[in-house]
Amino acid sequence: MKSAAFVSESIEELKHNIAKHTEDGFQPTIAICFSSICQDMSKVGPVFSDFGIPVMGCSTAGEICNDDFIDRSLVSMLLDIKQEQFQLFTGENDEKRSTYQIAFDLGKEAISFCRNPALIILSAGMQVVAEDLLRGVQDAVGRPLPLYGGMAGDDANWVQTFAFNNDKVIDHGMMALILDGDYLEVKGLATSGWEPIGLENTITKGCGNTIYTINDEPALDVFIRYFGTFDNTMVKGEDVSSLSAQYPLQILREGGSEPILRSPIIGNDQERSLTLAGYIKEGERFRFSLSPGLEVIEKTVENFQVFQKQDAVESDALILFSCKGRHAALGPMMEDEVSGIHQPWGNTPMIGFLCYGEFGNTELGACEFYNETCSLVSIKEK
Repeated sequence: MKSAAFVSESIEELKHNIAKHTEDGFQPTIAICFSSICQDMSKVGPVFSDFGIPVMGCSTAGEICNDDFIDRSLVSMLLDIKQEQFQLFTGENDEKRSTYQIAFDLGKEAISFCRNPALIILSAGMQVVAEDLLRGVQDAVGRPLPLYGGMAGDDANWVQTFAFNNDKVIDHGMMALILDGDYLEVKGLATSGWEPIGLENTITKGCGNTIYTINDEPALDVFIRYFGTFDNTMVKGEDVSSLSAQYPLQILREGGSEPILRSPIIGNDQERSLTLAGYIKEGERFRFSLSPGLEVIEKTVENFQVFQKQDAVESDALILFSCKGRHAALGPMMEDEVSGIHQPWGNTPMIGFLCYGEFGNTELGACEFYNETCSLVSIKEK
């Protein structure tokens, strides 16, 4: 399978780049495109239609192409997967169809398409509940399956996110690429590199994405004890939000699987609660995280290097879903991380984007929803 990845700074340059990459006889059958909201996404799909190429994509909070981290651009990947080996899915939320129902429909379509499907999902909409998305797919399929993707961004405005195909742009729903695992090897890994701090804690009261008590103490008070009293004043929601990228909670999983990160985004000074960027359950155990530094990048890159070597992962194309929170925490070092992740695969084309939450598999194969994490997926023709 052949693939090509490139950056475009405008719709006109996108047209030029597609023409350039297909002038040598390369005939792509599918494209994936990630776009800043400063680009006119309503024009992106028709450009690919003019070349006869189906496309799926979404809005971003930063773009990735090969070794480079870019901003306010479009990144695209062209692939010549055999047409009978993939299928595109579009599902829009409305009053009658919830995220769970759309995801259930996606799962049913996937297993009717092939015996061993693998999914790449792009979710649009600030109100989408990622856990409902995963639950819907898994309930429909009835067994674990490779599933990767990200929640679309909007350049860190946190207002409205989008997904698109050749014909439409949606702001609440999902686009998905269903791949036939009998012909395409789809492997991936989600890892964060964050180091834990302190003892294990237990969520003793919580609902949805809000923690009310930790170890039977007010959740916000426990957080403050770890990370400061802010000049002895009562912490406000905006204070917790400014620290969310620095100190995610590491929700522990059984069997030695890597913890699932959850970022605190709101501190309620009346309820003394913490609201996270993902769901939790009462009784779950976690540890707080150290403030990140170079060691986070080194550990993340090392984990992907081990993945590439131990699993003998060769690739025709790579897609990276990295949390916007990592950029907030790592700053300019984000470029080093992107380059380090891509390096083990040499010249294999890679695109990606900074998202508002990631889907991916742990080293033990379980699919989860993450914050503050890098999820990489490799596609190779068997």
